[in-house]
Amino acid sequence: MNRKANIYDVAKLADVSHQTVSRVLNNHPSVKPATREKVESAISELKYRPNQAARQLVTSQSRMIGILIGGSELYGPWAMLNAMEREARLAGYSVISISVLPDSTQSWREAIEQLRNLDIDGVITIALANKIIKEVEKSLATATIVIVDTEPSKKFDAVNIENFIGGKLATEHLIQLGHKAIVHLTGPTDGYEGEQRCKGYEAAMVEAKLKPDVIEGDWSIETGYRIGCEIAARKVRPTAIFTSNDHQALGAIKALNEKKIRVPQDMSIIGFDNIPESAYFSPALTTVHQDFDELGKLAVERMLIQLKEATTHDSITITPKLVVRESTQQLKVGK
Repeated sequence: MNRKANIYDVAKLADVSHQTVSRVLNNHPSVKPATREKVESAISELKYRPNQAARQLVTSQSRMIGILIGGSELYGPWAMLNAMEREARLAGYSVISISVLPDSTQSWREAIEQLRNLDIDGVITIALANKIIKEVEKSLATATIVIVDTEPSKKFDAVNIENFIGGKLATEHLIQLGHKAIVHLTGPTDGYEGEQRCKGYEAAMVEAKLKPDVIEGDWSIETGYRIGCEIAARKVRPTAIFTSNDHQALGAIKALNEKKIRVPQDMSIIGFDNIPESAYFSPALTTVHQDFDELGKLAVERMLIQLKEATTHDSITITPKLVVRESTQQLKVGK
């Protein structure tokens, strides 16, 4: 056959009606196993691919999921996006991802309009502020919404890492090593992740009767380097730094090295994320691991559940883990 196979060709080879082929394609429960096997065999032999537009007319579904992502240049959102694309593909859904500039109203409104024109079935947001999610809800009223790395809402399914626990875990590790003067370099203070990690840090410090020392940052290496230089210039320096992500830790380590401040001998540093490169920092970075792959899979899983049959919204969290490497050590007596 030189031309592209269609549903009628599949029906003829399987010796069934084209309606039966359609039911198999849409995973209808009424199809007998033996019939399903015949149809699937014919589909495979003819290398048949269903026409997406035609299926949308029949099912009223585009089988497309839109993903709006902030900070796509960072490893975490990028890794979650990859996991989402793989998981959606396995379920027979296509994914369109659009990176937005969270501080640009025009950027995220254009992105939402693009998804609206595609008539997507659902939207997953990654690390976006509540004001953007409200705009998504307003403009895409018929779409199912799942939010990731954002403050939980009773309106939507939410998937998050336990950022508060992670921040507390990182700080307690430094306290257990004998550190008392611990600086925390935050993520964006208007973001849920950075806010929760900072609260975890502050809770651990207060519980240990220590004074919090918070410096506002973002997620960038450049900020880590700049603030690392500022800390190095202090007359009385801290003995440890907890950065809200690994990129800032990398910048801080470089700054301290340039100022002849050794990590961890003179100052311990712990990050957050456990990006693949963190094991190859010099020194290898102690950090808090969050499973980005699992976060992505869970987000798509919740989306598929809601698309199949709308149910009660759920908030799912994953507990982070401490990964101890070379950048932290026991504080020497007298420090």
